[in-house]
Amino acid sequence: MTPIQFHYSYFIDIDKFNAELSPLHWSARLVDSVNTEDGEYLVVERLLAAQDDNHNPDAIRIDFGTFLMVSGQRLYVWNRYADGLEIRQYQLDQADIQGTMITDFVEIGPLVPGIQPHSNKMTYEHFVTFIRKPDLVTREDYYEKYVIIYLHGQSVTMIPFDSFNETGGDPLYMWPALATLDPYTGMLHGYGMRMGSFSEQLDVSQLV
Repeated sequence: MTPIQFHYSYFIDIDKFNAELSPLHWSARLVDSVNTEDGEYLVVERLLAAQDDNHNPDAIRIDFGTFLMVSGQRLYVWNRYADGLEIRQYQLDQADIQGTMITDFVEIGPLVPGIQPHSNKMTYEHFVTFIRKPDLVTREDYYEKYVIIYLHGQSVTMIPFDSFNETGGDPLYMWPALATLDPYTGMLHGYGMRMGSFSEQLDVSQLV
């Protein structure tokens, strides 16, 4: 099963997130910004690091709307935009954490259902998430336009989230957020806003 995912600030339990980070000697904490326009944010930092973001070069700032996942020695941080996914990868077992950061942008517009090549330097091992694809063709205009994005090795698979599309719904409030996947059985488990827990059987041939 793929690692637990978190989303700041709707779907995150700081204690559970720290349980994922602590074996790597990292931790997370909430910070109240002195700038009222910034609001609260999350900081991921080494254990025993000085509790001062301005003097801690290792501190990784996580703003509202960001997704998080610890996989092996790596931290994945990603955001969903109208045109694609911006994904950052940090190698938490290295001394120069900022120097290990790799950024990838997965454009959603050119993708079609199925497997396509996706060349990059980042390490993807059964990475799965959701995003809206505005130009997705659905049977009815009111259907939701979410797709499952699956990254593994040097390929990306886009899978229309059909069972969710069939419900219709409110695109401003009803959205799939977190996912875990068993790549060998194709069973995907997720959780979202105003839709709770759900499971989806995917085609295993698209996941290897």
